[in-house]
Amino acid sequence: MGVRGLTTYINCNQDAFLRKHYLHDSNLVIDGHSLCAQLYRTINLFSAFGGDYDRFASYVKTFFKNLRKCKITPYVLFDGSYETRKLKTTHNRLRSKIYGASRLDPITQTSLQIFPYLLRDVFKEVLCEMMIPYTVCEFEADEEIATMARHLNCPVLSYDSDFFIFNVLYIPFNTFEMKPKQIIINDSKVHVIECKIYKVEYLVKYFGGLKEELLPLLATLLGNDFVETRVFKKFFSQLKLQKSKKKKNEQQKSIHALFKWLQSETLDSAIAKILGRLKKGQKNKAFSIITKSINAYHQTHCRSLKYFNISDDVPAVKVSIEMPENIDSDWEESCDGSENEECSDNDDKSSASLDEETTDFDKENDDIFDSIPKWFVEAVRCNYIPHSYINLYTHHLHFCSPQAEDYSDKDSFLCALPIMRYAFDILTDFSHENFVYVSRENECNYQRLLVGKEYSISRPSETTYSELSDEELKKYFYHLIDQKLPMLDYNVIELLPSNFQLFMISMLWWIANCSVPLSHVYSLILCYVFLDCVDEKTGTFRGHNFFNNKYSKKLEEIKKRPIVDTSPDEPFLNKHKMQYDDCLIAASVLLKHFEIDDSIRKKPKSYDVKKVHSFAQFQCVLNQINSLNVLCHSPFKCTTYFKSYNGTFVYNIALKLENQPEPMKYLEQYLKGATTVLMFYKSVCEIFNKCMNTMNLATVKWSKRKKQSKRKKQTDKDNDITFIVEGFESNVVI
Repeated sequence: MGVRGLTTYINCNQDAFLRKHYLHDSNLVIDGHSLCAQLYRTINLFSAFGGDYDRFASYVKTFFKNLRKCKITPYVLFDGSYETRKLKTTHNRLRSKIYGASRLDPITQTSLQIFPYLLRDVFKEVLCEMMIPYTVCEFEADEEIATMARHLNCPVLSYDSDFFIFNVLYIPFNTFEMKPKQIIINDSKVHVIECKIYKVEYLVKYFGGLKEELLPLLATLLGNDFVETRVFKKFFSQLKLQKSKKKKNEQQKSIHALFKWLQSETLDSAIAKILGRLKKGQKNKAFSIITKSINAYHQTHCRSLKYFNISDDVPAVKVSIEMPENIDSDWEESCDGSENEECSDNDDKSSASLDEETTDFDKENDDIFDSIPKWFVEAVRCNYIPHSYINLYTHHLHFCSPQAEDYSDKDSFLCALPIMRYAFDILTDFSHENFVYVSRENECNYQRLLVGKEYSISRPSETTYSELSDEELKKYFYHLIDQKLPMLDYNVIELLPSNFQLFMISMLWWIANCSVPLSHVYSLILCYVFLDCVDEKTGTFRGHNFFNNKYSKKLEEIKKRPIVDTSPDEPFLNKHKMQYDDCLIAASVLLKHFEIDDSIRKKPKSYDVKKVHSFAQFQCVLNQINSLNVLCHSPFKCTTYFKSYNGTFVYNIALKLENQPEPMKYLEQYLKGATTVLMFYKSVCEIFNKCMNTMNLATVKWSKRKKQSKRKKQTDKDNDITFIVEGFESNVVI
């Protein structure tokens, strides 16, 4: 949710509200979406190229390894479906995300917080690999996180101001030291994470007389997802704001004034005075908002516990609050004279907001929650339904995810809409005419597209999704591929490594629906070979010069070997047969492509957004093919994104190959000496070519960039500064 301005207020008064803490030998409940975002913000990755997922995954692994070193047991919870009351906020935020993503380039990427398309999926991949327990909640996870932390008597790690209100131990992420340190506790050396911890009692003690039960009321007045701040605008006009020499905005002054005012109030008296500033017809609606807010912050039953195999013996409790009989009349004032018109306008706005927040949203929230069947809840909790399909089912809605792409071209997700339409049909038993896709427009805005029956295909069987067996569900996946990619030979696909088969099918879908040059395909295949095969042999290094210096003598010895023919007599598709020495040669040549290319360093305007757009389309298809695979109970092994895709690498290799008349011959010379690596790579490419010929598909010749729009030219002019990027290369073993 988030209480507006409260994090800033607490940060400005850390000495009063936060205490130094050494975290070790403890459980830790983690806000999954928050941690994923905060970890990404702390590392210097190249978002403008579509996502360096291998590097992000390595960073996440290090984070959880550090927790293990300190004997901290994490439990991770993720948000599920949007609650109805949040849809308006989500629409509003989408516009700013689109605006930011449209300005993403090698210069702005360090200042714009745009998350790569597959980031959250990669985060979950790491959790699965490291066997970190996690679950996805039906709706927003904050209440479940707080309740679970209270049940386990352990802290919450997040960066959400709501946890200053919940009665839990709370560690704000910005106080969390990433590296463990060793200290002496009871004459023993112990590894700990240094951080700062918040307790409600610190806040209550600081504001003497303040009662804990009033804190949810504060959150409601300041504005959260239940209500907008303007609803209580007239109430705030009565508060005496603190006069301070320090520069504080109105929000910070209002927060401080609220704390001071609540010191001398009870819950009943505070509610009475708040309602006293509203019109007679608004009081019941405002009281309903307050009641729902208080109940949300006092939840006792935690549905998530059973998915971590923890017993939950605490029954659900609802806080009983009654409408005050005597509304404080001293707070009711009439507006007269010149002020009357202004007051009337404000009341009308507040009234409209109250009507929207209570009458419609509350009813819809209750209806949606009550109507979700148990099979769907269980499937979400057990990760049988991908996250992108949750809102698709609950709201018949999917929001675009603004990413690095060409904003003068069509939305990159459109090529994957038929896959999502099929998933929607499966989940809703082919019974609905359409769902809404909130797409970006060319001019940095969004539009709501009805995805109708024109995207649908025939229904494989009349059985409902919840009653389909595993084998029947797997046939559903094949049904879409057979309809949309006719002539695909599964026998040929099965020759590939199991973790690359969906990647290949995704490339074929991409080529069938988009204009794709051969250089982009060869680049993607080479990226997979490096991340999944070469890295496994050499260890995951990033830093070209560091690697070549470390292995300089070994590389000189290897290069003295006689060159062997790299054209295998039969397919060479067992990565375990790759030779270590060959992988060293490949790494010595290719590692520099994980860094921003020299041509862009010297001339930032050479950044080719059209090339980035092509790979953005591929990411959308790859994600949807894998999501459908999960929904159909995995007839294929899912792609591991961080072992197959690095945006900077695929961009650089595509750049290198696009002007080569014969890309394969060029790569043979470029990787000369890496014999078994080339054999494996060429064998995968041969499978690709065989599929292309069978399916009558063709790649296109890469065309030059479009002429820049006037708006883009102006942006470039404004950003015509010296291009300095620190941290292109890290001489560290990941």
